Amino acid sequence: MIILVFLHGLLGDKSDWKHIVAKLSPIPCVCVDLPFHGDAQNITVSNFEETVCYISKQIQNKLSQKPYIIVGYSLGGRIALYYALQSLLPKGQLKGIVLEGANLGLTSQIEKLQRWENDMYWANRFAKDNLYSVLNDWYQQSVFSHLDMEQRENIIKKRTALLNKSGGKSISLMLKATSLAKQPNFIEKVRSTLLPIYYIVGEKDHKFKNIAINNQLNHYIVEQSGHNTHQENPSKFVEILNIILKDFEMNKKE
Repeated sequence: MIILVFLHGLLGDKSDWKHIVAKLSPIPCVCVDLPFHGDAQNITVSNFEETVCYISKQIQNKLSQKPYIIVGYSLGGRIALYYALQSLLPKGQLKGIVLEGANLGLTSQIEKLQRWENDMYWANRFAKDNLYSVLNDWYQQSVFSHLDMEQRENIIKKRTALLNKSGGKSISLMLKATSLAKQPNFIEKVRSTLLPIYYIVGEKDHKFKNIAINNQLNHYIVEQSGHNTHQENPSKFVEILNIILKDFEMNKKE
C-alpha cells in the first residue's frame, strides 16, 4: 500500500495534518516537520538543497523502501517540487506528489528581486516585531483575503500559540532559506516529468487557481475554501486524496 507523506506550510507543523490523517485511516500516513518548525525547531538550513536533504533523511528513515506519495501544502509543496524534480538525492520509491496551493516558480529576475525584497521585509518583521502584530498583518495579504474576521482571528491565535516557544526568529530564518526568489521555476519540468503530479486548489484562491488553469495542471478545485483547503474543507480534501490513490491503484493493476 502507498504511504502518504505530508509536508506542512510556513508557520505550521505536522499537527496541521492530524484531522486529515484521522479521516484517511487506515491509509498509512507520515507527517514530517520542516526545519525551524515543530520538533525540527533546532534543525537549521540556509537553502533549498539543505532543506530537502533533511526531508529526504526523514523520509528514508521512516519509510525505508516503501512506496510513497508526498502531499505538500504551500511551502511544503514547493519543497516537494524541489526534492522530486531538482535534487539528485535518493528518493526511494517516490510515486508522485500532490501540491496544495504551491507556487511553481517565478519567470523573471524582476519578479525574483521583488519577491526577495518582500520576503526580507517579512523576515525582518518576524525577527524583531511582536508576534501577534506580525501575524495580524501577515494574514491581511491578498492570498488570505477570503477569510472573514473570525476566521482570521482564530488562525492568528493558533499560530501565535504554536510559535510562542521560539518567537518569530525561526520563521525569519526559514523565509531567508526558502524564499520563492531562490526557487527554480518548475513549470517546464512539471509538464515534462513522468512522475505523476496532482494540484489541489481552493475555489476562492484565485492566484493559485489561475496557476493551475493557465499551466494546464492536473488539478482539483475544492469548494468553499481558499488557500488552505485541507483546513477549510477537510472532507473534500480527503475525498480528492482518495480519488488520487484509487487512480494509482488502477494504474498499477494495468
